[in-house]
Amino acid sequence: MFDKIVTISLNPALDVTIWLTTMDFAEPNQAAREEIFAGGKSVNISRVMTSLGMPAKALGLCGKENAGRFLKLLEQDGVSNDFVRLEGSTRENLTIVIPDKRVLKINRAGFPVSIEGMKQLRAKVEEEIQGNGKILLVFAGSLPANLTPESYKAFLLSFRREGVCFALDNSFFHLSDIAEICPFLIKPNLLEFRQMSGSDLRTEQSIVKLARSLTAHVDHVLVSLGAKGMIYAGQDSGCRIYSPQVPVRSTVGAGDTSLAAFLCALQRGMAPCDAAVYGAAAGTASVMLDGTGIVSGKMIDSILPQMTSKGIR
Repeated sequence: MFDKIVTISLNPALDVTIWLTTMDFAEPNQAAREEIFAGGKSVNISRVMTSLGMPAKALGLCGKENAGRFLKLLEQDGVSNDFVRLEGSTRENLTIVIPDKRVLKINRAGFPVSIEGMKQLRAKVEEEIQGNGKILLVFAGSLPANLTPESYKAFLLSFRREGVCFALDNSFFHLSDIAEICPFLIKPNLLEFRQMSGSDLRTEQSIVKLARSLTAHVDHVLVSLGAKGMIYAGQDSGCRIYSPQVPVRSTVGAGDTSLAAFLCALQRGMAPCDAAVYGAAAGTASVMLDGTGIVSGKMIDSILPQMTSKGIR
């Protein structure tokens, strides 16, 4: 399907998960253990695709002050990467797991990016596009502190040409933006889908109706419903996918995992609805891991027999 898949991260992160032995607001709390991964939506997608044998090169911006640690973690995961190093530090996002297993997630804003940094990143993306066949550029994740949705969209659209497609997983685009960009794929969760539409989308029927309507501009629409599964709508098919109940250790990165696995399945020639089931199974498997640990194909295969789906109109 695609000759190359490239993920682009303007605001990556070091994802730090800390498990506490106590929860005391008067005295210091002791950490039982800590894990750290290279993260951010685009980075997670590259990590998962690489794990599943379908590498996606990771491009982006990172801070010089902790670039060594960030890039070393990516290399440990086997991810091919090429990041522009800018003044500042890559943000560290915190996930705190308290003794009763409840989770507090804290996402930091990240460092501001310079015009020169964006120019350098643009040059790297152009280098990946030129003469490499049909390319999918994955734009996922939050914005740097000083970048507006409008400037982000302009950056994205500057790569529009024959043979280049876009996949989006962002929380700030609206329906009018989607109609303008005409991406290959979008993957909002339900909250993001509501924000995108400006509607409460209170019923499953309303979610399906909107997802189906978007296929006028988008090849594949994946709406993550968390533990309740996923809705997939494509230009030729659609399905409602149900996930089994599993023990949850961390939901961080589950949506990224679903998107990555869906792309891997499409690349391997699966029919879109089957690929969506595979993606949902991957997301389900990922919540059984600590932090933003990476699922394996074996883990996904163990969940697949428990998945169910039905067609939608």
